[in-house]
Amino acid sequence: MDCLIDLDPTHRVLRATVTTRALTDEGLMDLYRLIERIATQGGPYSAIIDLSEVLAMRVSASTVETLAESNPAVPEGTPRVLVAKKDVVFGLSRMFELNRDSMHGQLHVVHSLDEAYQLLGVNSEDFSKRLFPQRSAA
Repeated sequence: MDCLIDLDPTHRVLRATVTTRALTDEGLMDLYRLIERIATQGGPYSAIIDLSEVLAMRVSASTVETLAESNPAVPEGTPRVLVAKKDVVFGLSRMFELNRDSMHGQLHVVHSLDEAYQLLGVNSEDFSKRLFPQRSAA
């Protein structure tokens, strides 16, 4: 998965920044599993999934529906924010949000990272710990 995952340890927020230009079904499922794996290690965490760099969504409605019906990658009761700049990415993210009605307002789709930070009361400088990819010791 082409992404970076950073942690704001003070506010307990994960930020996953997808660095690929085109997101596929397989890539989205890999991202979901990666966030889920990291979120179970020391959570609970809120999460920002930054899709700002994604220009194309090669993701089927079936995959969006499957993810919406599955258990959240981060624990229930913690806010999650999807950042989507491109209209197609925003539209599919909203489809996910609407299908995920059981989250009762805990999932938000916004157009900018600044909006996500504002929703969660954090700043970019707060994300001080890289969780993925892990840096190897020299």
